[in-house]
Amino acid sequence: MQKRSLAILIVSLIMVLAVSGCGRQEQVEGKSEKVLTFAGEDISIGEVYVYANTIVEQYEKSYGENVWDMEVPVSETETDTMKNLTRKDIIEDIVRVKVLVSKASEYDVTLSQDDEDILAKQADVFFKNLTDEQIEKMQLSRETILTVYKENEIASRVYDRIMDKAGIEVSDEDARQTTIYDLVFEKYAVDVSGNVKELSEDEKKAQYDRALQAYNTLVNPVSGSDNTNIEGLAEFYGAADSRYYTLSPTEIREMYGDEIADMIYSLDDGSYSLVTESEYGYHIFYIQALTDREATDKLKQTEISSKQKAYFTTCFEKWLNEIDPSYSFEKSVDEDVYNKIQF
Repeated sequence: MQKRSLAILIVSLIMVLAVSGCGRQEQVEGKSEKVLTFAGEDISIGEVYVYANTIVEQYEKSYGENVWDMEVPVSETETDTMKNLTRKDIIEDIVRVKVLVSKASEYDVTLSQDDEDILAKQADVFFKNLTDEQIEKMQLSRETILTVYKENEIASRVYDRIMDKAGIEVSDEDARQTTIYDLVFEKYAVDVSGNVKELSEDEKKAQYDRALQAYNTLVNPVSGSDNTNIEGLAEFYGAADSRYYTLSPTEIREMYGDEIADMIYSLDDGSYSLVTESEYGYHIFYIQALTDREATDKLKQTEISSKQKAYFTTCFEKWLNEIDPSYSFEKSVDEDVYNKIQF
């Protein structure tokens, strides 16, 4: 189970906060207990509860109420409970939001009156749906909830501006994914004990002849035959290791070698290769797509997200050190107060 990214968390908060809770409105008076102080600002138990309540609801809905006792690997030799890790994640997410909000003027991010009106209505709905117990125990107020809404909206916009300014891109060529079908007649056989044995020269010749027959069938299909497509031929010949692959050019070179890779990329979409020998057997490649658009776009987005995450992490660590160099979860969080929020 992976920790949600900052952007996903912010979107989730904006959507879920508006429908959370369950019934009563009453304003809390007086000063709230603080869970931590960050950059000179006291973060109250009520503010932390808004974040925690949202995440708890999402996790329990997705993974069940027993998720908090689940052991999660944190290193090769150590584990920790989901509860402990999530408690830390909540505080880290709040700190990220605070850091981003501190950069709002630098990235020219503000909320319009219409924005504030919308957020105020959402915060009011959330507060009205709280129980007396939630309000009293978590020292909640409309102002606290509205602050969370505003800061998350600002942080989301600042994050988007940071990414826009960074201009992180991945080219089609760098993310290129190629989809081919490899009909292979192998030079090796596996016996009942699982031992791999190289075929005799006569057996290899028979495999090669079968590959030629398959190729001729593909390029000169017989009308009415069931064996006119490459998958059908693989089944007909019992070529069990034949399959579709979606791979990068580098992966194709690593799998088949430079000579075969160059041959594959010299073909056109929808074409078949000649019978091609490798150390493993005799291949007929069907080129479904030299650039698989869907797979390429998916990988491109994954790589862009990864680069954005790395870029933001570098920026965040620098800004955190500037804003509050003494911050750490262990030193900054009042565990006695934080423990009042139950998981």
